[in-house]
Amino acid sequence: MQRPSWSELRKSWADQYFFEPLSELINRLHEDRGSEIELIAIFCPEPDRELTPRRPPIYLLILYNCAVDFLRENLFLREHDPSGIFEFFAYSVDSFREMVGQKNPIAVKAKETGLVIFEKEDISDTL
Repeated sequence: MQRPSWSELRKSWADQYFFEPLSELINRLHEDRGSEIELIAIFCPEPDRELTPRRPPIYLLILYNCAVDFLRENLFLREHDPSGIFEFFAYSVDSFREMVGQKNPIAVKAKETGLVIFEKEDISDTL
C-alpha cells in the first residue's frame, strides 16, 4: 500500500467530487470509532480502473483493532455516509491478514492498489 501525506492528497484531490464527502466521513468515523480504527485506504478492486474514479463508487478498506461483524459494520458505515458514494470493506486487522494469506481477491487487490488515507500506526507494511 502507498502512504502519501494527507496534505499531498488534499492538494491533488481537492477538486475531486469525492474529497469533501471523504473528509466528512473520516471525521465522523474518528468521532464514533476513533479508538478502534487502525487504517482507512481507498482501493480499486476492478481491473483496469483508475484508483480515483471519475464516478462512484469509491472503494474504502477500513481495518479495526477488534472483531468486526461485516454486515452490521457496513450498515453503520452507510449511515455515516450521506453522500452514498462509498463502498465499504470493513475487517479486523487479523481477519484481513488472514484473507491476504488465503489469496482472497478483494484483500489482495486492496493490498496491491491501496492508498492509505488514515493509519494509526505503521501497520500497512505488516499486512
